[in-house]
Amino acid sequence: MVAKSSTFPGFTPISDRIFLRNEDSNPDSDPLETTQQNQPTTIVVYGWGDGLPKHVAKYVDGYHKLFPAARILMVISSTFAASYESLEKRTKVMLPIIDAVFSDPDDESQRVILHAMSNTGGIYMAATLNAFQYRHGKDKTLPHHLCVVDSTPGSTVFSTEVSKWAKAMALGSAKWFPWPFAVTHGLWWAFLYAMFLVEKAFGRVPSGVYSCRVFLDHTIATTKAPRLFLYSKTDDIIGWEDIEANAAQAQSSGYKIDLEMFEDSPHVGHMRMHPVQYWSAIERCWNTSMELEYGGKS
Repeated sequence: MVAKSSTFPGFTPISDRIFLRNEDSNPDSDPLETTQQNQPTTIVVYGWGDGLPKHVAKYVDGYHKLFPAARILMVISSTFAASYESLEKRTKVMLPIIDAVFSDPDDESQRVILHAMSNTGGIYMAATLNAFQYRHGKDKTLPHHLCVVDSTPGSTVFSTEVSKWAKAMALGSAKWFPWPFAVTHGLWWAFLYAMFLVEKAFGRVPSGVYSCRVFLDHTIATTKAPRLFLYSKTDDIIGWEDIEANAAQAQSSGYKIDLEMFEDSPHVGHMRMHPVQYWSAIERCWNTSMELEYGGKS
């Protein structure tokens, strides 16, 4: 059941983390028009860790302007949850997306964009792919036609990345604490180190490692969807070299890729600083995907 009210104007909650916009703008109401235009029917936007809904909603607004007939979902998550939740828990919290949008695993009419921001967004995008198979079977893959990854994925080497991850968590939570930022940074570093030891002791795969594996697994992540990597050399959380390395690995694994580098923009700040370049890259890659899917036919 869909929740009755929303604290975010223009959105209807389908869970405490997932919000639906344009519920009445289902493109199935005019299939001929949207088929001719090759527009997406559904877009899922996964916000960065601790991203405020009003900020993540700006990406939803951008998509609404670009593809006004699409049904758009917004996923809000914390970096803390992405770090400690088990795969089973992450899968469970993404099931409402499957039940609300992908209830029929054989529906070939859907044209879908998945858009993840930062590692947290990528972690819950991977959980959604897993949730689809949990609901419909391991022989099914979530149908999508474009995968957009903004400021992700980065390196999963704990020793070299833990300080950056702790900084990202501190940035999202510093307002909760009265002490200096350095103290918050140190506390999150200690938390991540403790999680690393616990996961190692129990043999649990870290969420970031799992998501990177999923995105290279043809049995879970379809190769039919091109991938657009949006990144910057001035990102101090996710290194551009790591993003390019992940893109190259995806390409060598059979995925079509496109790289879009931005000048002087910070972590998940590319759209804010370079909106024209940002949305143009997405529109270009969507059009390319539709040409691959339909051979340029409308």
